Amino acid sequence: MKNIDQELLRRCREQVEADKCAAVAMRAVTRVGPLQAGMDVDAQRKLPYAFSIDLKEQGITDQGQSLRCWTFASLNPIRQNMARTLDMQDQGFELSQNYTYFYDQLEKSGRALSEAIARIEEPLDSPEMLRLLRQPVADSGQWYIFIDLAAKYGVVPKSVMPDTQCSPDTRYVTRTLGDKLRLSIKQMRDDYAEHHSVERLEALREKQLEGVYSILCRFLGLPPETFTFGYHDRKGQWHCLENITPQEFFRKYGGMNPDDYMFVIHHPSQKRPFMQTYYIEDYTGKAPERPCPAILLNVDLPLIKKAVIAQLQAGEQVVMGCDVAKQSSKPAGLMDAQLYPFEELFGTELEMSKADRILYKGTCGTHIMSFSGVNLRPDGTPDRWKVQNSYGAGMGIAGHYVMSDSWFDEYVLSVVVRKDLADPALVEAYEKTPLPMSMKEWY
Repeated sequence: MKNIDQELLRRCREQVEADKCAAVAMRAVTRVGPLQAGMDVDAQRKLPYAFSIDLKEQGITDQGQSLRCWTFASLNPIRQNMARTLDMQDQGFELSQNYTYFYDQLEKSGRALSEAIARIEEPLDSPEMLRLLRQPVADSGQWYIFIDLAAKYGVVPKSVMPDTQCSPDTRYVTRTLGDKLRLSIKQMRDDYAEHHSVERLEALREKQLEGVYSILCRFLGLPPETFTFGYHDRKGQWHCLENITPQEFFRKYGGMNPDDYMFVIHHPSQKRPFMQTYYIEDYTGKAPERPCPAILLNVDLPLIKKAVIAQLQAGEQVVMGCDVAKQSSKPAGLMDAQLYPFEELFGTELEMSKADRILYKGTCGTHIMSFSGVNLRPDGTPDRWKVQNSYGAGMGIAGHYVMSDSWFDEYVLSVVVRKDLADPALVEAYEKTPLPMSMKEWY
């Protein structure tokens, strides 16, 4: 391997010193940073906060210092459906993200212990055991994880199980559960070394989950088995749902049957053709049996946009996953593929195609939000999208982003769409036998 030598350093320095634009860029970036120095000054003019289809929302939420965006975004269409079905007067109705988080962490802890049993004879320094031990549990997720939780445990209003001090800042929950799970895995491996009994490990797993449940109660509170919920309708009439279970509340009023939706991805790759289904083997293990929300359909952009627009026209928000940090401004609430023309600013090639960025790990899913509007040109094609975020009302434009259609092309990676509103070709393709895909490849 050739080292960086003085000749190379000389050429580099001469090129920078001879470039007048480099001097201007250097002064700007060193004083105010690359975002302020490079942001397109016309971005706000080109991306007005106005949309031909603009859905009524139930208020902006705030995930705090946590990675629970997937829960917040997935609850948006459900609380929208509930407010509509119950004709609620309250325009700020929220569902409890804390309730979902409780059972998410319990289920993930159970999965971690099950994986530890499955790998009981692997050495501790194997790649998969190292991955498991470094992060036994996390609070990140996807819509298909949420909808499995909602179908099993239901949902509750936020007033029934409100946030605690720890739910918006999940660091201590994650650390404490991590310590508990690592200790549990050690105890299981010690027991197996002595008794060589998987049956004993399963019993130990159940016992350890009792400890996990106890930890979660101390952080997040005890989840309700039934609750009573009162509300005014838009005519001012009082209604009360008494002694209803979270499962009944979701089934009766949530308006989201998992079997009616498809998880659609845009994953341009020669290895992964469009109109083919895949399953994440890290999550489901073997090929899942239908119905299963964790089946992914890879689709090209025109059909994805068509399905999203149809759902917005029908009055329902669309859950969306993306690479949020690229070419976006949280303070301004703007997303455009050339919001920061960094090639001009830095004087060198930086851009890759979406397919290449995915292949070379330059783009990955980092955030989940929901579409709540779109602006259509006279010919019916979109030029910008309204995005509801979960960073609080003080971020962006009253808690929203305006996304250009070019940003959609480059950085939107997944959407959740209704089968009955999608192109029949998508629904037909969704029934194909899914092929395995690893989480590492998808991200």
